[in-house]
Amino acid sequence: MSSNNATRAALAVASGLAMGLAFPKFDYGLLAWVALVPLFYVIEGESMRLVFRWAYLQGFAANIVSLYWIPIPLHDFADVRMEFAIFPMLLLAGIVAINSAVAIWAGEFVARRTRIPAVITMPVAWTALEWFRTYVPASFPWNLLGYAAYRNLELIQFAEFTGVYGVSALIVFFNAVVYVVIFRRGVYRLQTVSLSALTAMMIAFVAFGAWRINNIKNAPATGSFKVAMVQGNIPQSLKWDPKFLPESYGVYQDETADAAKRGADLVVWPEAAAAFLFQPDDQYPAELASDAEYRTALLTLAKNTREPILFGAPALARADGRLGFYNRAYLVSANGQGEVDAHYDKIELVPFGEYVPARAILGFFVNKVVNGFGDLIPGTEQTLFDVKGAKLGILICYESIFPDLTRREVNKGADVLVNITNDAWYGESSAPYQVLAMAAMRSVETKVPMVRVANTGISALIEPSGRIKNRTPLFKRGTEIVDVSWRPVRTFYTMVGDLFAEICFALTLIGLLMAWQWPRPATLEVKPVRSRRVTANGRPH
Repeated sequence: MSSNNATRAALAVASGLAMGLAFPKFDYGLLAWVALVPLFYVIEGESMRLVFRWAYLQGFAANIVSLYWIPIPLHDFADVRMEFAIFPMLLLAGIVAINSAVAIWAGEFVARRTRIPAVITMPVAWTALEWFRTYVPASFPWNLLGYAAYRNLELIQFAEFTGVYGVSALIVFFNAVVYVVIFRRGVYRLQTVSLSALTAMMIAFVAFGAWRINNIKNAPATGSFKVAMVQGNIPQSLKWDPKFLPESYGVYQDETADAAKRGADLVVWPEAAAAFLFQPDDQYPAELASDAEYRTALLTLAKNTREPILFGAPALARADGRLGFYNRAYLVSANGQGEVDAHYDKIELVPFGEYVPARAILGFFVNKVVNGFGDLIPGTEQTLFDVKGAKLGILICYESIFPDLTRREVNKGADVLVNITNDAWYGESSAPYQVLAMAAMRSVETKVPMVRVANTGISALIEPSGRIKNRTPLFKRGTEIVDVSWRPVRTFYTMVGDLFAEICFALTLIGLLMAWQWPRPATLEVKPVRSRRVTANGRPH
């Protein structure tokens, strides 16, 4: 590798490292606003093939930092040696990096072949590929760039119009303008217009955000109740051990009884907190009779405490002729002897955690992290739970990172979001902090509060502004009681969904088509001179 290429590679890697460090738990969020500047410098004047290569290297480095925690559950719970456990992480980082590389390539290609400045094409293309990654190929919209701004509450409130994708677009636009102002000489009009536009947008978004937060805070509440967030802190290594079941159930039983005495209106347990089958007796195989005893005990607990209990448990399922399990949430009321009011089956399953994508191909090489249940079967219908005059929208585990899934629950009438999860897999790595930040953006987009209850933490109440309150420490047992109020607010994003991102996707396709058919500039064959900082079409990049 030449010294010039080595320098470019180093800058691309530095750009990726800066982007990865912008996310929790590193939380150097300001880095996101300049992380792409070194990459823009690297790709200037390079062939389109090299643009893709440098962008891919940047994305790969960013995802290594962002997803370094993946080997932890593989090593700790799937008995994969650490030197082998890193390979799935490298594979996933490489796959996700394709999206960002395509985004940078597309933005650069359209800018070079048309008269559209890169300060416009880059944010649009980046947003288009983030939206695409949410659904294809394996539904893994983890750490979209906009999440790096989750603590900038006043700035991100406009996500109620665009979703998190709009925040991502703003960050890329900011990076592009910084690059133009610092490195683009002789393009004063572009510098002036782009910097003025950015300044106006930042002022407008912050002003709107400050007003919106105050407006929601002072709006009269439709209703309120006290929710007990029970963090059982059950070790993952013991969670599914039948010998440990009496002890783990006893933890939740005691915490629930105490919460009821403290005035809780609803008690929430985490995902799969009931480590047994909670179903009607006629659905039990004979060998699982003991599970029926725990079902009776839980129904009696709700009756005795006189408060509803929302909890997670596995459930038997049959689909396509095979027997499997649902990852299910139940609501048990205190009526009669204790009754099951409703249940919800998780729709978005975790790739390689709850199922293996393309099992016919990958199943030979990859085992699941989840022990004991085989591949889970996804649910098909979103269900709202009625509690104390509120409709609860349920999100299980990492469903909280899917913007459209969440907004559809709110659009159906959810007043409060409840996210039950088990993040014990990830130890004290960045993962629990990252998923909490992503969950916070769901409340910003929908202006609906979220109660997040995790087995080992982090449990928290998220306000409609995205402010995280009453957060619990990792790996500490206890119950936090929070006051939750809701208001009749429905945002533009709630009503129209990913319209902004879809428009960006359509514009990117149109731009690529235009660029492909656009007459090649006469100066295309002229090699760019680094000292002059010009692109292949003869104009400064």
